[in-house]
Amino acid sequence: MRRAWIWIVFGLLVFMAGVASVSVVAVRLAKPHAPTVYVPEAHPTTPWRGTVPARVVKDTSDDDLVEPKLPAIKRSVPVFEVRVLDGCSKQDLDTVEARISTAIETGAPQYNDGDFDGCFTTYESTALALEHAVGKTCKGPASALKTGREQAAKRTTPAERAWAMRDAFDGLLDVIDRRGAEL
Repeated sequence: MRRAWIWIVFGLLVFMAGVASVSVVAVRLAKPHAPTVYVPEAHPTTPWRGTVPARVVKDTSDDDLVEPKLPAIKRSVPVFEVRVLDGCSKQDLDTVEARISTAIETGAPQYNDGDFDGCFTTYESTALALEHAVGKTCKGPASALKTGREQAAKRTTPAERAWAMRDAFDGLLDVIDRRGAEL
């Protein structure tokens, strides 16, 4: 019997809380209010593009921002034989091309903003995902991406590692493009 009273009191409390909530909403809806207006001046601008802050150097001659200095990198884009794509379906190649393009669209701005590690991580995770996605039937691109990751692991700086992965990506995009021209 005592438990029943506890549940009755609890139910009444929940009911009263609901009534109070509905009353507050009704009062707010009944009051006229000014519309929300976006005022750009009220929001400060950020000195970077995207979501990662750039390593920006302030030019003392004027108030413009100077882009970060990017390291000089020696490219080594592999040139694959078209037969590396043997066993790959059109869907496999479309997947490889789309995911690599998306990774470059994400990673290149990170690199240009000075986030070399973020760029490399984007490229490496894309390569690993592609190796698992198409590696069973489309062995050539999966092997090329694995080799790219191995080459990146041998590099000493994050910028060099990012470019090693980008070189593997560019080599694959090139061979996919050449195969499309042959069909």
